[in-house]
Amino acid sequence: MEQYRLKKNASFNYIYRNGKSISNKYMVLVYVKSYQTLKVGYSVSKKVGNSVVRNHTKRLFRETIRQLLPNMDKHTHYIFVARPAINKIGYHEYLELEKDLLKKASLYLER
Repeated sequence: MEQYRLKKNASFNYIYRNGKSISNKYMVLVYVKSYQTLKVGYSVSKKVGNSVVRNHTKRLFRETIRQLLPNMDKHTHYIFVARPAINKIGYHEYLELEKDLLKKASLYLER
């Protein structure tokens, strides 16, 4: 799981500058095609809540993405950005919302 993590600030900035975005009420997906393998990053601002809430949100993002990884486009870098309303939803809603965003962007490959 660690090998799919987007960590460097420069990588985040590149994706924000050059990527496309799709959103819903709870999250935004910013993505850019790449020649490298799939990488995923998460952005949760202080508007979402205190550190406990932000870390819980990131843990939920990581766990739900782990379920979706086999069907995600392997040559794309992704950033999921949490919106303040996200702390009102649970695990299954995260999973469905992320899958819907990926499908809208044509990055979810049904198998």
